[in-house]
Amino acid sequence: MSGLAFASTVLAAGDLSRADPTEIVIEMGSSDDGTMYFKPDHLDLETGKAYNLVLRNVDEIVHEFSASELALHSFTRKVEVTTETDEMIAEIKGGNITEIEIGAGHAVEWFIVPVQTGEDLPMECLIEGHKEAGMVGTVTIR
Repeated sequence: MSGLAFASTVLAAGDLSRADPTEIVIEMGSSDDGTMYFKPDHLDLETGKAYNLVLRNVDEIVHEFSASELALHSFTRKVEVTTETDEMIAEIKGGNITEIEIGAGHAVEWFIVPVQTGEDLPMECLIEGHKEAGMVGTVTIR
């Protein structure tokens, strides 16, 4: 008998690649008075839990979701870009994604698993004038 063992794929109870993520919709837009916003403007997340951040731009102009500290405190599973009928346009995997730009009237899904705690991590739109118009928020990871 040989000392070689044959491995098979075994899924661990904590296999986050198969976890159903909690969906959080983050709306990006602007009000009639010119104020720009994220709704909600604060996220409370937990380490080790899978999330699908749906970044929905309801505006008629481009917006960005920039959250570099959130990215540093999380594992990005993937980013998905789909059509309105849920046909995949692109799926981006790996890497340190810190900023996602979303075209007017579109949405992008960012699948993450926070792995480190953090308090009041900034999220903002870095397009000129948008942050100053109020497009800011925070993330807390417990």
